[in-house]
Amino acid sequence: MISHVLGVVGGATAVGAVITWLALFRGASAPVNTRRIALAAALVCAVGVFEVGIAVWVLQRPFLAVNLVYTQLMVLVPTTGLALLVASRFPRTVDGVVVPRVTRGAPWWAGCGLLLAPVGVVGTFVEPYRLVTESALVPIAAERAWPTPVTIGVLSDIQCVSVTDRERDAVARVLAANADLIVLPGDLQQVGFDRRDEIAGALRELLAPLHAPLGVWYVEGDTEDCAQARYLLAGTPVRVLEDEIVRLEDAGRHVTLAGVTLNAKTARSRAVVEELETLDGTDDVRILLTHRPDVIRALRRDTRVDLVVAGHTHGGQVQLPWIGPLVTLSSVPRAVAAGGLHDLEGRRVYVSRGIGWEQGWAPRVRFSCPPEVSLLTLVRRDR
Repeated sequence: MISHVLGVVGGATAVGAVITWLALFRGASAPVNTRRIALAAALVCAVGVFEVGIAVWVLQRPFLAVNLVYTQLMVLVPTTGLALLVASRFPRTVDGVVVPRVTRGAPWWAGCGLLLAPVGVVGTFVEPYRLVTESALVPIAAERAWPTPVTIGVLSDIQCVSVTDRERDAVARVLAANADLIVLPGDLQQVGFDRRDEIAGALRELLAPLHAPLGVWYVEGDTEDCAQARYLLAGTPVRVLEDEIVRLEDAGRHVTLAGVTLNAKTARSRAVVEELETLDGTDDVRILLTHRPDVIRALRRDTRVDLVVAGHTHGGQVQLPWIGPLVTLSSVPRAVAAGGLHDLEGRRVYVSRGIGWEQGWAPRVRFSCPPEVSLLTLVRRDR
């Protein structure tokens, strides 16, 4: 898979480089000016639109389209800028007269292009590995809160193709927090289940140490269904919740935990959500575990559910200042999909940015959106 991705994306970038070189430097005696730079950019964009169209409409690989755009921006644009700056330092001689290869304004555009280089380096080689621990206080109504806080550890979207120190660090952080409850909102791996044996052993070894008084629970994500998850989790303490509700108790603390499958619109999933909201009892904390945060819209605005825990969005993976995530693949508001604890019309949800990132045909990128381990502390809400 990796070789295929590198071949396709590398080939597309090479085509863009050839077009750029021909438009800027081939067969022209006049110096490179802003007009020719604009022409080269227009030609590359036109070819890029064609390539993106092929990726989306013919190959049915939208993440490949994202990869093509990202690589053109972070590789082709800075290298073109570097070429212009180098050319500006080496004038040529025409009929005994020394003339510049580029006009005075061209290096300015070149410098702007070079600014993308550090962005690409950070987004590709730094931010995806900058695992952070995010903590949030979740207020619980006084009538069902406990005398001492309860901590939930969230390991969302591990989504690995191999188990590395990053994944081991994530598990170690949750264990060090002595979490009372640990949840995994889907997406354990992304090698493809047809290659499950390549990662199953390492994944089981990674998750085997997990333990918590209220248990360790998983719900279905996009990269494996419940049956596949049970295979991957065999021999570990992690239990799969498949459209079901469990009642948990430890030291007088009562938690009603529900987990819904990926398609939360099925009759079975809707029945689980309805039951969670209408169960008798006032002293239990009710938590809904889901992969996609969209299920929160199925809850009543005066819901009895205290907290929804979700993943899926990766926080958008790329967040820009004043704009936020560019893409979230979720129907919840972008501010919610960006991650963290939110109150959506009386329905409280925590969306984890996840530990991994989209693999396969997608680019490896996170920007202003580091991977996270989440620690949610349930505390008594003061009236």
